[in-house]
Amino acid sequence: MAEPEKITITLDDSYISSVCDYSVGFLRFRKGEKEEFADPIGTGTFVKLGHVYGILTAGHVFKVLDPASTVGLVRFPSVQPPIQNRRLDLKNTDRIVDWNGKDGDAPDIAFLKIPEVDGRQIEAAGAVFYNLGIVREFKKSKPEHHKSVTHAVVGVVAEWTEQSAAEFGKGKKIVIGGLFGNALNLREFEEKGTKLVEADISHGPRIPGSHGGVSGGALWELHVELDAGKKFFAVNKRLRGVAFRESADHKRVTSNDTSSIDGMIAKIRKQWPQETKD
Repeated sequence: MAEPEKITITLDDSYISSVCDYSVGFLRFRKGEKEEFADPIGTGTFVKLGHVYGILTAGHVFKVLDPASTVGLVRFPSVQPPIQNRRLDLKNTDRIVDWNGKDGDAPDIAFLKIPEVDGRQIEAAGAVFYNLGIVREFKKSKPEHHKSVTHAVVGVVAEWTEQSAAEFGKGKKIVIGGLFGNALNLREFEEKGTKLVEADISHGPRIPGSHGGVSGGALWELHVELDAGKKFFAVNKRLRGVAFRESADHKRVTSNDTSSIDGMIAKIRKQWPQETKD
């Protein structure tokens, strides 16, 4: 029997643009003697369920976010916009947190409900909200086609933050570095009753010393269909997990698996039954 042919698929812009518009970084503000600083503290995914708009992230990201404070939101746009300066008043938000408060413990997942008006404004600015109410089952469009599945993690890398002078006027410009990393060698396992998935993260030429800031970022499952000419022409995506922990050597990232996301969807429906009706 002939061995199956191995086909290598490179993660390029067709992948990146398909998921980055869902992603957002959280910035915590602090004041210095003469200026304000913004520190990346985590990542999230824009999601919606019915008329409920929000951000899916890791529970421990909220550990350093005062519910009465203002947080900065930095998108991962496929088309670069002008300088971003969007702030969200957390006093106008609600949250559901599924985490026991101990660093590294699972599950570690949370949902930040934002006002619908903010959600629609963010959409108008080019962001995309992943619809949690849609069941995603991917099939080949033609029987003779092949299907391949790969995974990627998207998130802010805190150590890649840079500060420079603003292009116009006074003040400083903060440049936030983001990661789109190919997730390899997935290992599914269970920890204290919670299903998790761990993966090696493959980087480009720039390798971070730590994945600090990636917490709350999405683990995406990307489906590619290949025609007879071995060219892919469709990318379907499913939110597979939410990253919350990295290994001691900073090479592997662990995510809450799909069951934790399903559990959060059930809690959102229970908390806001009228707004989440189909």
